[in-house]
Amino acid sequence: MRRVHRPVCGLLAAVLFASACTVNRRDRLPERRPDGRASSVCVLMCDGLSDEALDQLLAEGQIPTIKSLIVDRGLRVKTAVSSLPSETYPNVSTMMSGLLPGHNGIAANVWVDRSLRRTERHTNLLRIYSTGDFLAGNVKTIFERLPAPTVAITTPVFRGATDLSKNTPAVIASYFRNDWAFLDRKTLEDAGDAYRRHLDEGTIPSLVWAHILGPDEVAHYDGPASREFADLAHSLDRSFARLVRRLNRWKLLDRILFVLVGDHGNEPYTKALVADELVFRVLYAHPTEAYCLDGGCYVVPYSKAKKKKAFDIGETKIAVGAYRGIMIWLPGERPEDPLPVAFKKGRRKKRKAIRPIAPAPPRSEFASALSRLPEIQLVISRAPIPGTVEIYGPNGRSIIQREDADDEARYLYLVVDGQDPLGYTSRAESASLIGRPSTATEWLIATRETDYPDIVVQLAEYFDSPRAPDVYLTPKSGIGFRANRLSGHGALLRREMVVPMLFAGPGVLPGRRLVARTADLMPTILSYFGVPYDESELDGEDLAILSPVPPGGPFPPLPAVPEPDGEEDER
Repeated sequence: MRRVHRPVCGLLAAVLFASACTVNRRDRLPERRPDGRASSVCVLMCDGLSDEALDQLLAEGQIPTIKSLIVDRGLRVKTAVSSLPSETYPNVSTMMSGLLPGHNGIAANVWVDRSLRRTERHTNLLRIYSTGDFLAGNVKTIFERLPAPTVAITTPVFRGATDLSKNTPAVIASYFRNDWAFLDRKTLEDAGDAYRRHLDEGTIPSLVWAHILGPDEVAHYDGPASREFADLAHSLDRSFARLVRRLNRWKLLDRILFVLVGDHGNEPYTKALVADELVFRVLYAHPTEAYCLDGGCYVVPYSKAKKKKAFDIGETKIAVGAYRGIMIWLPGERPEDPLPVAFKKGRRKKRKAIRPIAPAPPRSEFASALSRLPEIQLVISRAPIPGTVEIYGPNGRSIIQREDADDEARYLYLVVDGQDPLGYTSRAESASLIGRPSTATEWLIATRETDYPDIVVQLAEYFDSPRAPDVYLTPKSGIGFRANRLSGHGALLRREMVVPMLFAGPGVLPGRRLVARTADLMPTILSYFGVPYDESELDGEDLAILSPVPPGGPFPPLPAVPEPDGEEDER
C-alpha cells in the first residue's frame, strides 16, 4: 500500500477543506406515505462494479448485509446496461439526467469540442468536480427535479443538490495512500450524518446519493477477481451495516428505498499497449480527416489536392479515458452550428428524416486497417451518410441507421461486408431484427444475452454529440492501454457494460426484471415519488417498480439488524 507523510495529507486537507462541503437546506418533513412509497431514496452508486462481480461477491459471502437488506428483499434487473462509453463521468451524468451521453453533454471522461476549441479531461484530479459545468443547456439533474433537501456525497455531478459533501481531502488522501476502504467508509458515514442532521431539523432528504469510488480503483490496481477486491467489498459491507444500524436506531430504515447500481464494470487485461502508436501507424498509411462543414462531422479520406497541403497528423487527438476504449478526433474544420441540435432538444423530439441506406457508404480504409490490427476487436466510425454509424470487425462491416418516426425512433442494423462484427447473426433472437427497423426496447431485449447488449441503439444515439469522437476503438479482451494496471473499461465488451441495478424498500416487491438501462434510473425515481416530468425530454423510461400492496400480506419485512462487533456506531 502506498503512503505519504501525515503532514502532507494534513496540509492538503487544510488547503482544500473550504471547498469540501457546502450546505443549503430548506425545511420539509415527508410524512409516512399511505401509498406504500418511501420517504427517501438512498442510492449506492458503486463505481466499477459489474453485475458479474456482484454475483461473485455474493457467492463468496463477502457482502452479507447488502445481500440480506437489498438483494434478498429487492427487485433486481437481470440485464442492466450502462451507457457507452463505459466510463464514469458520462455514466453518472446519464443516471442523474435520464439522458444518454450523446445528449447530456458529457461524451467521455476525456472529450474534445471542436466548436469550443476545447479538450476537457475530467480524469484530472483537479477537474473531477467540473463535470456538471459542461452538461448541455437543456439538462436538469435529479437533484433539480426532486423536492429539497437532497444530498450528494463524493459524486462528480451534484448540480442542484442542497447538501453537498465533496470529500475532496479524503479523495486526494485515498489516491496518495491507495486506501479506498477509508474513502468508502467516509462516504457512508457522511450519508448517515446527513440523515441525522436533517432529522434533527425536522426533515428527511428526498434523495441521498453516495458515490462509492473504491471498487473501481481497486479493480484497476489489483483486478476485479482479486483478494484485495473481495476485502474491499467486505469492508464496504461493514460500513453499510453501520449505516443500517444508525438508520434503524433513528426509526428511518423502513422509510428508505435503497438503490444499488453500478456505472460500468472492469475487463481484466495482461498486455498493455501504447494507443497513440497503434493509431498513428495506421493513420500515416491512410490519412483521414473529419469533414464538418454541413452540420455534422463524418470520416472521409484526406484530400491533398483539395487542401493543397500535407496531412498534419499532429492535429489528431487521441484519448484513453479508462485504460480500454480508444477515442480519436481527426483533423477537421470547426462546425458551423455552435450549439448542436442534440443539445437543444430531447431525444424524442421530431428530427429531420433520414433516408434509407442505399447504397452502403464506401469503406473507410483507415477504419478498415485499424480493424485488422490483431489487438483490436471493433472500430466504430461516423459514416459519410448523416445519422449513420459504421462498425468494422476483423472479418466484416455493418451499419447502424436511426430512422425517426412520429411515435418513436427505430434502428436499422445491416451487415454489409463479410461476417457480422457484433455476432448478432449467431443468436436467433438478435438475428431476427437484422435488416428490420426495430424500437429501442426491441433491440435491448433481443440483444440482452449477447456480447454487445443494446449497442445498436446506444451507438446511434451516441454520435449525436459533437463531443463524441470520430472513431471509437474497442480492443480485444486482455488488452489495455496503461501499464501497471490489471483491468480497465471504456470499451463495449459485456463485462464493461452490464452492471447491477437493484431496488429494495417500501412499495417494491422482490423479483427479477428482464432488462433496463441505467438511463432509466432518474425517471424511475421521479415516478416512484410521483414527481411529474416530460417523458419526451428523456432517453430513460420509468421501470414502474412500485407495486400495489399484495392482498395476501405485506411487503418483505426488514431483516434482523446485526449488532456491532467491537466498533462504535456513533462518533
